[in-house]
Amino acid sequence: MKRILSFLVILSGSICLASSGGESQILAIRAGKIWTVTDGVITNGVIIIHNGRIKAVGENIDIPEGAKVLDMPDRNVMPGMIDAHCHIGLSLDIFGEMDETVAAVAADMQILDAFNPHADSVKKALRSGVTTVMLAPGYRNPVGGQPAVLKLDTSKANGWVLKRTAGVEFSLMNQALMFDREPTSRAGLIELVKEELEKAKAQKHEAFNPRREVLKRVVDANLPAYIWAHTVDEIASAMTIVDQYNLNAVLVAAGQGDELADMIAGRNLPVIYPPLLLSSRDKDLKRAGKIAGSGVKLAFASLAPKTDLCDLRTSAILAVKYGLDNETALKSLTINAAEIVGVADRLGSISEGKDADLVILNGDPLQLTSGIEMVMINGNIVYQRQGE
Repeated sequence: MKRILSFLVILSGSICLASSGGESQILAIRAGKIWTVTDGVITNGVIIIHNGRIKAVGENIDIPEGAKVLDMPDRNVMPGMIDAHCHIGLSLDIFGEMDETVAAVAADMQILDAFNPHADSVKKALRSGVTTVMLAPGYRNPVGGQPAVLKLDTSKANGWVLKRTAGVEFSLMNQALMFDREPTSRAGLIELVKEELEKAKAQKHEAFNPRREVLKRVVDANLPAYIWAHTVDEIASAMTIVDQYNLNAVLVAAGQGDELADMIAGRNLPVIYPPLLLSSRDKDLKRAGKIAGSGVKLAFASLAPKTDLCDLRTSAILAVKYGLDNETALKSLTINAAEIVGVADRLGSISEGKDADLVILNGDPLQLTSGIEMVMINGNIVYQRQGE
């Protein structure tokens, strides 16, 4: 009880630091285990935070004089989790905002324009340990809109949008076929996507067309193509298009990707994998491990609000139970996701110079019983578990 009370007293002081414009002050976190992700696990280590960034991390680090100290010898610290694909915080009807169903091609649509930074789902994400998301359109447009990468400390006037345009979404899934809008067949769907890429390839800068301009960046491999493909035939079609246009591409969903894992790995195509659920079949729960085991870079996505935001960490935990190794599972929530969405220079690991986006738990991050007690973004506390 004494240890808990001491923890709360220190925690209260830290909250004051975080909420009183104290970013110029130094914060030191002493923790039982620090899961750096890229440099192993540090036991009884220290993290020094200054101006929202990690100044130092290690076992025997001197704490600067005057630093605020958060002493948690029985706690675990990991990097803030990154949800590589979700649809949280969309205004009005969330499911209506995910897709532009009237038009098949909507490459100039920016999903950020529909985002409500004060939505309850943003707070829920923080409680789940998610500090950064790639907010994305859905899968009903053959050529969809532009995803955005956001930090979830939206209390700041600026700085929380890391990438307004993080790529362009494409969908080769059956859900992109609609009876009242072309294309209505799979052959027509593939042809439409190729036609739009060909037009973008021929785009001249003097004839400005916002839709073609953004797709020109895709065909020039200057902007990632996030391609929704779930079944074997959809994934095969995606790889054909990637090969034909030499795209900088990422597969989204790839639920049956284990059946083509060697081909995916041979093309260095990362995979953003959908959430694993307790109700999923054993066969499906093993797929993520098989994909990663073939050398494919894997990151998990919650696809929230279609599933609960807490399913992001649960996905990694279940994947470990069904064959994924612990190291890759932790990376799939952090550094892999950061690399895939293009923010690994700032996020994804507890390393010197990176943003101090941290999650503090009362146990191993890959244990289902471990609870999240505190979340920090840029060294500021954005969530604290109540009722200790």
